[in-house]
Amino acid sequence: MLMKRGKFGRCRAALAGILLSLIMLVPPTAQATPPEQMPSQKGKWLSDVVAISAGDYAVYAIKKDGTAWAWGGMRDRGILGNGSFIPVKTPVRMHIDEVKDIAGGSMHTLILRKDGTVWATGDNSDGQLGIGATSDQPVLEPVQVTDLVNIVAISASGNQSLALGADGTVWQWGRRNSVHTPSSVPAKLEGIPAIQAIAASHLTVSALDKDGQVWITGSAVTNMNPDPQWEPTTVQGDAMGKAIAIATGSQKAAALLDDGTVVIWKNSKVYPTAGDLLTPTKVKPADQLTRLEGGSLMMFSSIKQDGTVWVWDTFLDETEYTAVQVEGITNAIDLANTSMREQYALLSNGTVMKWNYYGGSSKPSKPQLVEDSIRVEINGDKLDFTYPPTLVNNVSYVPLRGVFEHLGAKVTWMNQMNTVHVSKGSMKVVINLHTLDTTINGKKVADNLKPFNENYTTMVPLRFIAEALGAKVNWSNEQHRVRIELPNP
Repeated sequence: MLMKRGKFGRCRAALAGILLSLIMLVPPTAQATPPEQMPSQKGKWLSDVVAISAGDYAVYAIKKDGTAWAWGGMRDRGILGNGSFIPVKTPVRMHIDEVKDIAGGSMHTLILRKDGTVWATGDNSDGQLGIGATSDQPVLEPVQVTDLVNIVAISASGNQSLALGADGTVWQWGRRNSVHTPSSVPAKLEGIPAIQAIAASHLTVSALDKDGQVWITGSAVTNMNPDPQWEPTTVQGDAMGKAIAIATGSQKAAALLDDGTVVIWKNSKVYPTAGDLLTPTKVKPADQLTRLEGGSLMMFSSIKQDGTVWVWDTFLDETEYTAVQVEGITNAIDLANTSMREQYALLSNGTVMKWNYYGGSSKPSKPQLVEDSIRVEINGDKLDFTYPPTLVNNVSYVPLRGVFEHLGAKVTWMNQMNTVHVSKGSMKVVINLHTLDTTINGKKVADNLKPFNENYTTMVPLRFIAEALGAKVNWSNEQHRVRIELPNP
């Protein structure tokens, strides 16, 4: 089922939510330290995570309680699945629960629930949401994919979507490749045996059968038109062995072999060099690997038995590739890579680390812990924001749009005057959306507490109103949390 948008409590709590923001004396953002030396401010970091994944522009985390969280995003696409089309810097809760896995494409997101159903959110121009229709209007919250049950794995890339059934069947929809017409409902992929793992790339599908053989189908792109179309075929070669896991980039694919090594090959070719298709080559010194992850570009990452993380770039065609270690990580259990050259590792303690890697002769940047969003409670009720609170100059801000209406205050939008009027009881707030000048009961707010615009969102600081209401405000630095308590009515 879809997650409810939040239990926000009673009327007085609603008012404080409107009037939420305070000057908080907190230390400047510190450089993250290795997990063995995690600072005491534990609540600042994203935690309790059991799995991570990424698409082109968003990163996803699944927590122990089955909730799904996302950050990043692309304006007007809805890939965060939280009812909003606004990108965010820190995690927001997706509107779905009981989540088992998440797969991100370019402008859409697939979500596998624990009951074996598949849900999708975001762009649907090629039918990649699998709901039986196409549309230029994005879907902002997860909707169920048509007629898919008993699904055990999902994958997405570009506008293509894949699902793997418990019986080993593979289902495909959206932009399948450059030859076939997009499909708005899942269709069974024919010509392959029972499959145990899938990986989508821009124009092809990689599938690992139960005997450890890798199958490829899709478009073998050259400069010719129309593009030649592959029937399902297997990856062969001297470097190829029995595969236990697969991953894909935009043109390349990789397999983790049962001896702990990795091979890379090219599935399709457009740029930068021609290269031979389906010719595996080794990655060195990648050995004793336990996990492999691809991405929408041609960056790959892996985890060794000792928990260290190793990455490599396959942008150019090479006779062999060399992996480099990400310094400072020794207990990784999961990986995720975006098209923005951001890479992530989930640690065994449930926190997530991030670094950048540009390939070539460059080295990965120093890993940093991923911050969680500021948590806000009013009279014990936790608020759920589609755009998270933020700190600027030690002042906490919350979004204007949507918060007031959702919490039950009377809001009047004066479009001709370009102002918004918010009232509750005898209190009246007027905000000029052009100049951002703000008054409370006719008294102008100091310039250092004026709202500001961020990602097309008006962010409002309102500590002085909370104080005027007699609210008690507490900032917990340890828990990265704001608590507001209103007096009884």
